[in-house]
Amino acid sequence: MYGKTSVISCTAILSMIMAIIVLGAVPAHAYRVCTFKGTVMDNGWRTMMVKSNGQCAEVNVGWRTKYVPNRRPCIGEVVAVDFILEDGYMKATKVVSLTPSPAVNQCYPPAPPSGSVCRTVGEDTGPGPDSCAPLKPICSTRPPAHVSERSWSPGNQEVVPKPSSTGTAPPRSSSTGAVPPKTSSTATAPPKTSRAEPSVAVPSKRPVVKQPPAEKKIITKTSPPEKVKPEVKEEVKEEPAKEEKTVKTLVGEVVASSPKSLSLRSAEAGESAEVVNIRVGLKTKFIPFRRPAVGEKVKVDYRVENGDKFGYTVQVVQ
Repeated sequence: MYGKTSVISCTAILSMIMAIIVLGAVPAHAYRVCTFKGTVMDNGWRTMMVKSNGQCAEVNVGWRTKYVPNRRPCIGEVVAVDFILEDGYMKATKVVSLTPSPAVNQCYPPAPPSGSVCRTVGEDTGPGPDSCAPLKPICSTRPPAHVSERSWSPGNQEVVPKPSSTGTAPPRSSSTGAVPPKTSSTATAPPKTSRAEPSVAVPSKRPVVKQPPAEKKIITKTSPPEKVKPEVKEEVKEEPAKEEKTVKTLVGEVVASSPKSLSLRSAEAGESAEVVNIRVGLKTKFIPFRRPAVGEKVKVDYRVENGDKFGYTVQVVQ
């Protein structure tokens, strides 16, 4: 029963595939597309009434109809309709709106007051008539009166002289017109001020007597006494005989095989049969790429290390 049902299902699937191929191979019929312009008079669920040159035409619309822009036109819009005639009905394929969309209202800020005065702003030309010019600082070696004297008032203003080229500032004059005392070549008395200035003690100059340089003491470094090292007796150690790590070759027949060793029966000319155990591992190279079976004749290159024989190449000879 299972075999019959599988055969019936396969034949049904093949027949469906053949029918689809035959139907798809039939060429599609060409159709004509017509276009006219008009004004939308009415919109229905599946129809649209368009008036063109004094005649009203009813056009069928549906899910295959394409609208540009992506909406149904409103009543009163001028449209261009592409349609096909099928069974006497006009089926619209494309409806393009030719009426420009109305402008969207936008909000703007209110206008400035009517009493505003405008001017062109350029580079700064300096302070205006009503502005204040910044005052310049006073550069002097001595603080002015309004800084140093507490009893300063705006009526007793002092004139700060400019510093001379010699680097010494001349005495200041008051507003009363007092003349500064004349200076002599020997000594000058400091001008008297209302505020007592503290006296500064000037240290007296004494002649400097040069002292002879002190004699440098020469310190000689003496080497420390040498320590006598005790004599060490040399012990004679017997070195073990080094094993030669030369590669040796052995030809024999495989007697036994294990994951980590091979047992070979070597029968060289002039010697008796002897079983030799050779260790193998990941570094061992097998030629061909397999472990030899029991009874095969092999040629082994090995080295003797710590009393064990490590095989490096195992080649099947027979």
